[in-house]
Amino acid sequence: MSSLAPPEIQPSLLRVLHRAFVQARNLSMKGDCQQLYELADTFELLPELMARWNNSTFDQIRVILSEYESNHPQSGYEYVSLLDEGTVPEVASRTKG
Repeated sequence: MSSLAPPEIQPSLLRVLHRAFVQARNLSMKGDCQQLYELADTFELLPELMARWNNSTFDQIRVILSEYESNHPQSGYEYVSLLDEGTVPEVASRTKG
């Protein structure tokens, strides 16, 4: 049985998705198709992960976001920090197992 991301984490995840849409708009205006492709390739996974939450999902999302950030350090978008910023520590640790 799948379950949604815990309610305490959902606002942080939605902020991350919102910021990704803002970055996508900015990349399209610059004509940076390669980075836009990589952004879409990264973030297309999040809704499915949010809908099938388990004990490892939070860590999976952090890894996915970290990989994108390490490939694009100049972008100025810090998705992992944004995720962590709004996450209640005990909720994050509870989801980690």
